[in-house]
Amino acid sequence: MSQEKEQSRAQLLARQFPATPGQVLGPYFLENSPRRQRLFPARAKGSRLTIKGQVLTVDGKPVNGATLHIWLADPNGRYDNQDDAGNPLAIPVEEQLYRGRVITVGAGVYSFECLRPGNYFDDGWQLWRPAHIHVQVEAPGFKPLVTQLYFQDDAQNSRDIPGDDFFQPELAVALYPAAPSKGVKQSGVFNFVLQAR
Repeated sequence: MSQEKEQSRAQLLARQFPATPGQVLGPYFLENSPRRQRLFPARAKGSRLTIKGQVLTVDGKPVNGATLHIWLADPNGRYDNQDDAGNPLAIPVEEQLYRGRVITVGAGVYSFECLRPGNYFDDGWQLWRPAHIHVQVEAPGFKPLVTQLYFQDDAQNSRDIPGDDFFQPELAVALYPAAPSKGVKQSGVFNFVLQAR
C-alpha cells in the first residue's frame, strides 16, 4: 500500500466526535441523589420513557464507571425539591422522587427510566421552557459535563430562552415510537461525549 493511501486510511479511522454541549446547571441539583435507574415513584402517572446510550471520549472510546446525575421536573413541570415560590429546597433522600445517579457499565453504557417532564413557565424570562432532563456526567480524567436533554417533538423548543445554555438541536432526543400510546413505553438514545482534562 502506498504511503499516500496509508495516510488517507489513517485519517478515515481517526474519527473525532464533537464534545456534548454544556448547559446551565439550574437551581434544583442535589449532590447525593440515590443510585437508581427508575426516576419516578411507583404510582406516578405520566408518559414512561427509557433513555439509554453511552458515555464516550471524543475519539469514540467508551468511558466505564462514569457517574450520571439526572434530575427532572415531574409531568406537571415541578421539581421534587421546589417550594411553591419556585425556590430550591434541601430535601431528604426519601423525598427525592424525580432524580438519581446512574453508573456506566460495559462499553460505557447507561440506561434510566423516567416520566416525560412537563413544560413549565419561567417567571424571569416570561416564557415556557420546553421539557428537558438535566444531566451532569463525571468521570476521572475528564472535564465534568453539565447539560440538558430535550425532545425533538416539543413545540416549545424554538421558543426557549435564547443562548447556548438552553435548547440546542444537537441535544434533542428522538423518541420511538414517535407518539405515546397506552401501554407502550417510548425510548430514546443519546450518547454523551466527554473531553479529557
